[in-house]
Amino acid sequence: MTTTAESPNPPVWKIDRTFPSVFGKASSLIDEVLAQMTALGWSNRDVFAVNMALEESVSNAIEHGNHGNPKKHFRVICTVSEKLVSIQVRDEGKGFRRDLVPNPLDDENIETPSGRGTLLIRGFMTRVNYNDAGNEITMEKEPTPAS
Repeated sequence: MTTTAESPNPPVWKIDRTFPSVFGKASSLIDEVLAQMTALGWSNRDVFAVNMALEESVSNAIEHGNHGNPKKHFRVICTVSEKLVSIQVRDEGKGFRRDLVPNPLDDENIETPSGRGTLLIRGFMTRVNYNDAGNEITMEKEPTPAS
């Protein structure tokens, strides 16, 4: 955690790690992110949302970006504070164009397995952006207001 006693800014925790494209390799990182959110008082609902978005983005990087090639890597950069969770996931793939991914909710795509991960990510996170190449996603989550 990076903060000082005299700093007016809330505590911020940051992690930056690179993993081979193997499912399960980033599970400890995901656990660390969720633990930091919990320690900073994030709601269970928001912790769940970040968990789903992070798992989907890592899965997409491994499967679609790096095509499951363990010689290729993906990088995760995450910052957690009381007011914002920011996550970047970048793979070594060619990328994709989000606007060309069929809407999984359309009748003709309802049984097609692709496209659901990006839909879930957009639903769970406050902001989602892709770089121009389409091989890096940046996601942000702000706390959900109490009902």
